[in-house]
Amino acid sequence: MVPAVSEAYNSCIPMLCLSSDIGLVSVEQGSLTDIDQEALMKPITKWNQRIKIGSKIPYLFRKAFRMATGGVPGAVHLGLPENILEDEVRFTEQELKGSPLTGHNAPFKYGPDDADLALVADMLVNAKRPVILSGGGVHLSVAYEELATLIQTFHLPLATSINGKGAISELSAYSIGVVGANGGSLEGLKIIQQADFVLALGSKLNNVTTIGKTLFNDKCKIAQIDISENLLDANIRTDIAILSDIKTFLVKLLSKLKEKDLKEPSKLDTWNEFVDQKMMEKRARIQKDIEKEEDLVTPAYFFDALWHLTDEDTYFIADAGTPTPYLSSHLRQKKAGRQTVLPRAHGSLGYALPGSIGIQVAKPGHKVIALHGDASFCMAAGELETAVRCNLPIVFINFQNYAYGWIKTIQKLYFDEKYFAVDFGKSFNAAKVAQGFGLNAKTVYSNEQVKEGLEWALNLEGPVLLNLMIEPPTKTIPPVLKWEKDAAKPVDERIKLTY
Repeated sequence: MVPAVSEAYNSCIPMLCLSSDIGLVSVEQGSLTDIDQEALMKPITKWNQRIKIGSKIPYLFRKAFRMATGGVPGAVHLGLPENILEDEVRFTEQELKGSPLTGHNAPFKYGPDDADLALVADMLVNAKRPVILSGGGVHLSVAYEELATLIQTFHLPLATSINGKGAISELSAYSIGVVGANGGSLEGLKIIQQADFVLALGSKLNNVTTIGKTLFNDKCKIAQIDISENLLDANIRTDIAILSDIKTFLVKLLSKLKEKDLKEPSKLDTWNEFVDQKMMEKRARIQKDIEKEEDLVTPAYFFDALWHLTDEDTYFIADAGTPTPYLSSHLRQKKAGRQTVLPRAHGSLGYALPGSIGIQVAKPGHKVIALHGDASFCMAAGELETAVRCNLPIVFINFQNYAYGWIKTIQKLYFDEKYFAVDFGKSFNAAKVAQGFGLNAKTVYSNEQVKEGLEWALNLEGPVLLNLMIEPPTKTIPPVLKWEKDAAKPVDERIKLTY
């Protein structure tokens, strides 16, 4: 439970964690299962409390939901001692629920100061090579409509962090796709490095997104908008940092730009032609990856087939490791929305399998695809029983290369191929493990079998696992920009990125 709560807290996902606890009378007496849950949860929650008086349950639940959804969203925790669980407490439904105005429907939002807003508007209007950089804050604020209006009205190219993927449709003529160290592209990097103004919306601008602070040129002006004061101006020097909800900011920015009566978006034609050229180069490069012939399944070929066989309402959830950079780089999200889910706070292993169950329960009628590698699968395989028992039609995709692929690649590139504790035995078989839980499962050994295998998996009722045999990371490096660049350098010139 602790890793899940910490991931939600650091990914700004509202979560209420309820835990049972020993009775208050047994605290600090060496009782079985006794642990200080409040101390355990304090560093990984916005707010946490042990309920000591039953009559306070309605108030504490109202506060828990308010704390989880208000301001910067995050995880909260309520501990329920055994004696409280045994109490009879009377309260009305209204006492428990309180006001419905929470989350992105809340009436109280941080907004930009008029002077700051005017400054950002001027910076945007006067820029010759502007770029919007969207992080996860656009999803949390549900600001898709406002963002699309800004981009389409003023012809602004938009890039995203991994968390921001889906801020707009990646089929849009203005989409650069994901930028950064993980899943970013050299073409996207060249675009951002040419920008003279970047408007960062709800992005931490951390080392992954900025590739160790090398994403922007020295003369680029940067405006950062975020609802968290802790993240403003924290990682990158900005020219202006504004504490604001993203949707509120965009509504006011659009109004301010309308006042300026901007009628010359055509002045960006040359800039957009440069962006278009780089995007054509990116697609051509990826097409070469798709057409590359290997003995086993190539992830680039698989993700191309997956893109063609799934619709715009499909949800994708991936673990850290092999699936994340390919999903970020190679699978263009067809419409705006949070339909790509990745655990980017900790890069957790074992997240996709239980996470996909949560998504499928929340979104019945939608296809949910969970993508994981060997290690992630093994960490959470027990949840396959839940998927079978609940008859959830999730498609589980396992990338089997008998390794902790991400860690092994780091050891290959930066530690002189001194491999330690990264390899699985060849007896491991994810398909047989899944069948043991009652799933239909099939192993795919080559690109020629991918389309047939995917069609089989997508059309079955109930949970199914497709096991892809892929090349080891020592042979095929995934689209991690820093790795791709370092692989071409002598070993003594490679410098591992600090996350």
